[in-house]
Amino acid sequence: MYPHLPMNPRQWFHHLPRRFTFTRIGGIFTLVTVLVSIGSFNTGNNLLYLLFGMLLSLMIASGVLSEEVMKGLVVERVFAQQIFAGTPTLVTLKVHNRKRRIPSFSISITDRTPAGMTAPANYFLKVDRGQTVQVSYWLTFPRRGWWTIEGYEISTRFPFDLFCKVRFIRSPVSVLVYPALGQPPHLRFLSLVGEGNRPQVQPGGEGEFLALRDFRPGDDARRIYWKASARRDVLLLRELERQHHEALTLYFYSVAPASLEPQRLEQGVSLCAGLAYELLHRGYPVALVTPQERTAMGQGLSHLDAILRLLAVVERLPQPPAQTPLTAQDRCIVLSPGSSPPLGAAQLLAHLPF
Repeated sequence: MYPHLPMNPRQWFHHLPRRFTFTRIGGIFTLVTVLVSIGSFNTGNNLLYLLFGMLLSLMIASGVLSEEVMKGLVVERVFAQQIFAGTPTLVTLKVHNRKRRIPSFSISITDRTPAGMTAPANYFLKVDRGQTVQVSYWLTFPRRGWWTIEGYEISTRFPFDLFCKVRFIRSPVSVLVYPALGQPPHLRFLSLVGEGNRPQVQPGGEGEFLALRDFRPGDDARRIYWKASARRDVLLLRELERQHHEALTLYFYSVAPASLEPQRLEQGVSLCAGLAYELLHRGYPVALVTPQERTAMGQGLSHLDAILRLLAVVERLPQPPAQTPLTAQDRCIVLSPGSSPPLGAAQLLAHLPF
């Protein structure tokens, strides 16, 4: 009936569309109901029959009303654009009540996360008809790569706290988790970068003095040259020179024997991610190359996403590629678990083993 359910009995139970458990009060109430029913059938006392009917009607009403408050609820999850392994990320739950007439009372919504992760239960006292409410909570993904949130659970003890009814909604969402940004090593090799042809100096926000120009809306007021502005009776801005850095290629060589500890590979991935962030932060155009793929050359932190997406799914390769993916124009910073791999006609700037 449910082909997607796991074979483990406990996991199968948790994947049932509906399930309920007795609360402490509900257990006592049910025991009293059973005892009253036994007494009424044995004695034939009409008052006991009446009491038994009242107790039983409360149990039935509890089941019907709890089912009604759980109907018509749709949950939408919103994840952050950048999620890093080992760092708490904010997850937003938007709960829509699509019922036209009645609200939902006293419900809890919990995301069904993979093993090793725990999502808190988010409680809502009331979600009115046609209303949308939202709540946020922190979730930590322990490793990089693709993760799947299977769905969510809606639970309630409404109205009499006799049972805790849980409804599982299968709504899988895939999330790509970036590697943690490791601390980059010393960058003394960057002193070698820039030798050779460099583009001409252009105006920018840092560097040596270049020229004066009129102040424009949106400019940084801290760079106004007040002495010259006072002499000319117009606001003048100091233009500073900006140097273009030469392009760098990060070559993450993931070819390693099976004996390589997975932790070492993860350390290398984090090191490469942190180095890419640092180089892009300094203004260098950077491309990431692996034995199987490469990104375009880009500049600025907006290019960081393309690099992190590739690093999030990179895996250990047992065999080296048939030919090097590098070109003669690549100026490489190599990260590998052992000695530096063959680079062909590419230039080696530094080798960072991990």
